[in-house]
Amino acid sequence: MLEVLFWVISNMSWNPVLNKFVEIKNEYKNKFGVITYSYVEGYTDESKTCLERWVEELNNSAPCEQYREYEDILSCLELNQHGNFLLLRYGRYSNVYDGEEEASGEDIWERYGGFYRECRSIVIDVVRCRIVLCPFRKFMNLNETEETSLENIQKRIAAAKTVEFSNKLDGSMQSATWYNGKIVMAGSQAINPDNSWRLRDGYRMIGELPGYTQMLRDHIGTTFIFEYISLKDAHVVKYTKEQEGLYLIGIRDNESGRECSYKEVLECANRYNIPTTELFDKTLDVILSELDDKSSDEAEGFVINIDGYKVKLKYNDYVHIHKALSKLSSINLIIRSIADEQYDDLISKLPVAYHDDVKKIATIVVNYIETTESAIREYYNKAPKDNKKNFMIWIDKNVPKKYRGYCKSLYLGKPFNVIKSNESGNPKYLKLKDMGISNYADIFAEETE
Repeated sequence: MLEVLFWVISNMSWNPVLNKFVEIKNEYKNKFGVITYSYVEGYTDESKTCLERWVEELNNSAPCEQYREYEDILSCLELNQHGNFLLLRYGRYSNVYDGEEEASGEDIWERYGGFYRECRSIVIDVVRCRIVLCPFRKFMNLNETEETSLENIQKRIAAAKTVEFSNKLDGSMQSATWYNGKIVMAGSQAINPDNSWRLRDGYRMIGELPGYTQMLRDHIGTTFIFEYISLKDAHVVKYTKEQEGLYLIGIRDNESGRECSYKEVLECANRYNIPTTELFDKTLDVILSELDDKSSDEAEGFVINIDGYKVKLKYNDYVHIHKALSKLSSINLIIRSIADEQYDDLISKLPVAYHDDVKKIATIVVNYIETTESAIREYYNKAPKDNKKNFMIWIDKNVPKKYRGYCKSLYLGKPFNVIKSNESGNPKYLKLKDMGISNYADIFAEETE
């Protein structure tokens, strides 16, 4: 009976993600009578949250338009469950690990009434149907969309009561709250600290300063949003060892969705003596004139808070370097660099923090090259070489189609490249899927937070 009451309350929630979760849960209960919360934890194809299972079973029982909508909604999400906690995050539409996709997927933010804007690692208690953690809703860069065009932002500022310019730190977001008598934290994808070294380190940092725990205990039903800064988690800005820590950058009420101003955030951080961001006494025009003043390793940029509406504004050099890193670390570029014998040059341009992921891809590509070339030479060695005609006939009859051209090139003394074709014209390169890799996420499973 208590759980039903929670469902009723939750249906009145301000949050569209919780509302949709409750809708699906109620639909499942009406259909099958009993709610079960079983799940398979992890980041692989085998992992499955209770929500994904509910939608799958609903579709299998009686496919209808409503259930197809549920499936469509989930298809754009990355979900992770640990115990009763379900984390929902929008997919990485500019994922540097997915070299197949170049589009940013900006239209995703308008689908289902802005549903995905609240899917920024929100955590729901699946049994109680309550929000546990609700970090910032998704916000954009200046001029990234029509909504955040310079003209529209200037209009917002002109009509605003409060405008704040804060320092945008270059780390990883983590959020925390006090829930059921203990601290609960989440990263961008991680909810189980056993599966994330970043999250474990975040818990460690919270434990080292008593102010964190006291702050969380004093504000039950509140999400505290932090920027995790660590030399082990290097991005573009170069921080020192002394600058490592969990920086308070936001506070949000779970019951209403209200976000505190940066002034309130700084006051709270100072009250509990914990690290936080900083505010600048500047105007938009001044900041726009200073975008060339800092290098990418010095600072990322600013977050502008306009009566609660946030927009990002980054230094020009940071934007340039970040775009370059995204390109350099894409799968397709790594493949091209190996095919064109430019891999050493590529790796030399990348920060050390990117090397491990790039090397994972390089290992797959090199192994494919070696295996393929070995198979080609094995067929070549078996073929008769008394004359050209007999060789070509034997190759056509006995060699798989994918190897025939290479065997013939080897016989004729012509160079070949098993991951690159049409070298003289517009070269084409194999993709990882052509090398037998169907799920790119598995490559980076241990780094998926």
